[in-house]
Amino acid sequence: MTNNAPDQAQIAIQEVRTSKYGELVILDAVLVELFFILEFNKNYKFARDKIEIIFNGILAIPQFRISQEAKTAFSLYIDHTELDFTDCLIIISAQGKKEGALSFDKDLNKVLK
Repeated sequence: MTNNAPDQAQIAIQEVRTSKYGELVILDAVLVELFFILEFNKNYKFARDKIEIIFNGILAIPQFRISQEAKTAFSLYIDHTELDFTDCLIIISAQGKKEGALSFDKDLNKVLK
């Protein structure tokens, strides 16, 4: 995405090109790290609109399989600019569960309730 390691980027591109539809699973934990690095790492600090473009690009790659929870969390991330992607994934994971979620993050709690 950032091409900060061109050799690795080329290997990743080749892997995607030679993979079948839905063959490459991107775990939610990997997406949490991706969003965090793009948004908060001092080397990137991407604006949310740029992250939205990047993630929509990822979603458009048919070889990638991404959980429905992550897709829904992404929609929440777009709608709630006060939340980061991790917060959104926590909200989606907690919805519909009897246990719910406890957080001391005021912005997260506003959406959880």
